[in-house]
Amino acid sequence: MIYKLSDGTRVRTTRDGDAVEFEYFRYNPRKEVLRVESLKGEEAEKRLAEVVVGDAIRFGEQYAAGPDAIRRTDLEYSVGEVVRVRRDIMGTDWDTWGRVTAVFPYSLSPYGVELDESGVYARFAVDEVSDFLAHTGRPMSAVIVGAAIATVAGIGFIFAPDAQAPDYPLLKDVITAPVVTPTPVAPKPYKPEPRPSTLTSREGVRETLTPKSSPSVVKPSKTPATKHAIPTPPADVRISFYRNCGALFQRCVDGGALTHYAGNILAGHNYMGYQWLSRVPVGRTVRVISGPLAGTYEVYGHLRINRQGGSIPAFAGSPDLVLQTCEGSGTGFSLLRRA
Repeated sequence: MIYKLSDGTRVRTTRDGDAVEFEYFRYNPRKEVLRVESLKGEEAEKRLAEVVVGDAIRFGEQYAAGPDAIRRTDLEYSVGEVVRVRRDIMGTDWDTWGRVTAVFPYSLSPYGVELDESGVYARFAVDEVSDFLAHTGRPMSAVIVGAAIATVAGIGFIFAPDAQAPDYPLLKDVITAPVVTPTPVAPKPYKPEPRPSTLTSREGVRETLTPKSSPSVVKPSKTPATKHAIPTPPADVRISFYRNCGALFQRCVDGGALTHYAGNILAGHNYMGYQWLSRVPVGRTVRVISGPLAGTYEVYGHLRINRQGGSIPAFAGSPDLVLQTCEGSGTGFSLLRRA
């Protein structure tokens, strides 16, 4: 964590067990390290408390208010919640997910976040933290949509969005234009065309017809049939492969891979063969063959929310494994415990 004192000094604290390292530095305009100290036990906790209080005093002096008056009321997330973070107070762009480990209600950067369960921590301002949940429905590119709207606006109509895309204004609410009805053209009078005669004559020698053998059964096609997605979960559920792409988890999901993210969630697109993930029956055994989630699990419940994306919902029963995919315009989950 990084704290700022009244004299402009900043203090970065790094905890390792009962030891805490304190790095004092300033920007003049580049970073200038003043000193580094490492303390343990009660001495470390006392120094940490002094730094926290110093940060609160500096904040009070800067905004001419006491601690009670400057306590933030716009904090949406609490310790333990999974969030998406962007730029930290040091100016580093992360654009990844993390778990809130500390909340400082008197600070300009109130959220302390562990990044991607990597043991790396950083502080973030309120507007750099947002909801987080992987999208497993059919994606709709914002760039393509923006270009399409810009193109069709000039000719006076807008295409309807995808079935799982967010709602858009109706045409009547966006564009008002006069309707011009063309003058109807009178149809041309019907004129029959001469056709060749179909009458036959018995005169002359008739051709002898010889029957020819021909197969009556259609041969099977050599081209394999198109594979369709599995509509229901298989009887014996074995998950032998999945990917963990870290901060690029959404790219892996969009690429068609079963993707591991947020600690214990396996997610896949419903239109890429993974719609059964949220429908595994209660009591069914699921075996994960490899990776950090390897083990045998049993389904104990399900959850469905009426949205795609946003924050990860609270799962009843503290599941050890969650299988996620989209259902219509919502998101479905199968909840599992280790057997």
